[in-house]
Amino acid sequence: MRILLVSNLFPPYVVGGAEIVARDFALGLEGLGHDITVLTSTYGITNKQRDGRTWRTLDYTPSSHFDRHRPFWRQLHLLRDYYRYFHYPPNVKELLQVVAEVQPDVLYIWEITGLGVNTILSALGHTRIPVIFHLESYWWQYIRSPETGQTRLHTRWLKKMLIGPVPSLPYTSLIAASEAVKQEYIEAGCDPKRIEVVYNGIDSRFVDLPRASRPDAEGGPEHVGLIYVGRLCDEKGVLILLKALHLLVQEQDRQRIHLNIFGDGDPAYISELQTFIGEKQLTPFVTFHGKVPQTVLIENYDRSDIMLTPSLWKEPFGLVVAEAMARGLPVIASNIGGPAEIITHERDGLLTEPGDEQALALAITRLVEHPDERMQFSQTARAAIQERFLAEKNTQRIEQHLLRIVQGNPLEHEPEALGEVEQAVQNETGVA
Repeated sequence: MRILLVSNLFPPYVVGGAEIVARDFALGLEGLGHDITVLTSTYGITNKQRDGRTWRTLDYTPSSHFDRHRPFWRQLHLLRDYYRYFHYPPNVKELLQVVAEVQPDVLYIWEITGLGVNTILSALGHTRIPVIFHLESYWWQYIRSPETGQTRLHTRWLKKMLIGPVPSLPYTSLIAASEAVKQEYIEAGCDPKRIEVVYNGIDSRFVDLPRASRPDAEGGPEHVGLIYVGRLCDEKGVLILLKALHLLVQEQDRQRIHLNIFGDGDPAYISELQTFIGEKQLTPFVTFHGKVPQTVLIENYDRSDIMLTPSLWKEPFGLVVAEAMARGLPVIASNIGGPAEIITHERDGLLTEPGDEQALALAITRLVEHPDERMQFSQTARAAIQERFLAEKNTQRIEQHLLRIVQGNPLEHEPEALGEVEQAVQNETGVA
């Protein structure tokens, strides 16, 4: 089976877990004997290049981060980037050329945000090969209704004007990373009978690697190491985590506790976090590490006591939650989205209501004061990952899904009507 996998980003250049999973599934499919070509962007490099079966020839426009504390007129240039995020005909031309060259049996679409979403959707309406979207985010919902609780550009009419008319979602079938993602796309009008949930998988080395030792210099048996891993942006709830830390330090006088934060993101949001840390005198209790190699991240999982994922939104999956659990690290996460499907409350982790720093502080206190419970969670968490969330097992389910579609055996129905996109394609790209 010839597969053309399209993704806006692809390792080693990543901003989140979705790109890592795309890489792991691509390698898995290749290992199962399929001919897979990856078409991605030049993110992280200066020139377009083809490296084996990974072709980095698309142009990527990152998300525009608007700073509510800066004058709007000084950020007008971001409006151009916001428009290009949805409208970029050169990428359509490149995609069609690659399709003609590779002649794939199936188009396997991961993430196309930042590549000119509208123009690509319009062009996909003209393909004569199966199109399967692997849903790792809620990008479709956003472009149709561009407003979230954490957005920094609140002028809805302006965003809708920049996005313009949204083409139909032309799919043969859909693969969702979680039940939460599936439900969101059902509510957006997608056929539930043509959506299959296949959980993301992690590399088995997360389970198999020997556990790193914890040096005595890190604080001794009474020291508690907290860890957060992920993008630094509003919807991830890091500020809620800092508020919970403030409760622990100031109200409970826990002086032997430290939070290590791994990841980067929105500079304006990071500035807010640092301002809060300074105002609440939390500087001795927090360390920002930025992005680190995966080997370093695994070592820090092993040297921590509790993993925290305080998301305010429905995480599509929560790869770092699975990674930490695979290393035997107890996780406290928001009871929403993918993490709530990975964690079984009070069996292999704890779930709290999103945005509730009091509840989060109480959950941390519970695990700090009950190391035996932490040990129990550690053991059951590793077993849960081995049973449900290994990449090798879930890649086989992806393969079965793709083969069914390529062989003309869709999940339930014929491909969804593409809608009247031809005029939109001609307007956007000039492709007839």
